[in-house]
Amino acid sequence: MKKIVAILAVLLLLTAVLSACSSGQEAQEPSKQASQPANPQESQTASAEAGDKIVIGLIQQDLQHPFHLGEVEGAKVCAAKYGFELVVTSGDGDVNKQVEAFDNLLERCDIISINTLDVTAFENSFAKAAEKGVKVVVQHSWSDQSLGTIGFDEYNMSYEVGQYAIEILKAQGGELSDKKVVLLTGNEGQGLNEYRIGGFAKAMEENGVEILAAEPTNWDGTVAVTKMENYLTTYDDIDLLYGLSDGVTYPAAQVIINAGRDDEIAICSIDGSADAIQAIIDGTMDCTYLLASQYTGYYKVLIPYLCMTGEYDFKSQGDYILPGFIVTKENAAAMLALAQDMEKDPTSINYDKSLEELVNEYLAK
Repeated sequence: MKKIVAILAVLLLLTAVLSACSSGQEAQEPSKQASQPANPQESQTASAEAGDKIVIGLIQQDLQHPFHLGEVEGAKVCAAKYGFELVVTSGDGDVNKQVEAFDNLLERCDIISINTLDVTAFENSFAKAAEKGVKVVVQHSWSDQSLGTIGFDEYNMSYEVGQYAIEILKAQGGELSDKKVVLLTGNEGQGLNEYRIGGFAKAMEENGVEILAAEPTNWDGTVAVTKMENYLTTYDDIDLLYGLSDGVTYPAAQVIINAGRDDEIAICSIDGSADAIQAIIDGTMDCTYLLASQYTGYYKVLIPYLCMTGEYDFKSQGDYILPGFIVTKENAAAMLALAQDMEKDPTSINYDKSLEELVNEYLAK
């Protein structure tokens, strides 16, 4: 696509539209969920009227983690609906490769939505993007070189999981001060990782629960298996495992089961994958947090698209905070049905509805 900025420079009205998504917002942690776009219509965009498509890049940390793959499927649904070109790539878990992947998209894309492995590594690349007129939206981290952030309320979400974990530990009996917890984390230094630890750790601290260890996994299930095996060898007493993503927690849960310690170690997680929710139903996990990867991926490219059409403005509307819901034994069956429907056929979901509406529909069935 020829540079959309050059086209819009001729059209004064549309230049004003683009300025609504200009960069310069100070980086900040999202404090509340932005209002959901009110059923944006499939109208022809300014670039489409000029005979051109908006090109959106989606850069993942890797294309192996189940959540990242689910996001790509949701993004494809969004691209098909709104008629923009979607380019998907990743860093294969390596920050240098991810920087290279970003730089390679600068001649092709109008806006890039990126889940950085380490946002601080992209300062020069984000500067190059600004020079070329390519807009940037970051995911789960913050940069004043971007339009804004799309992400979750990681701290409060993990605090809610932590509060539920406290109730599980109480139900085990004994004093909370005697309880021992281990963590399997993601990538050190990533905003998502730090806040997803922080809220949970706060809940443990408030109740006098000891965190024995927190080991990074780089969001890799095979690494999580090794780390969990080491935990079981190192610590005789573990009361609860908290994993920052089902992609690492679920494989670790299998290690616990195979070691015959699933009756003594409770398991809490985040993501809401079908496998993890089924494990809750089966009694081998205790909770997860439904983030609905397909739904998430849809909005991780929809919001950048709406920036290009002038229908979303980070400056006035704030960072876009994606929703989620805790999954427990009580609601697991309904949540599993929703997760399975999204995985089997992402096109079957009405993404114009809020996630809360979708969840309530499944709970009512």
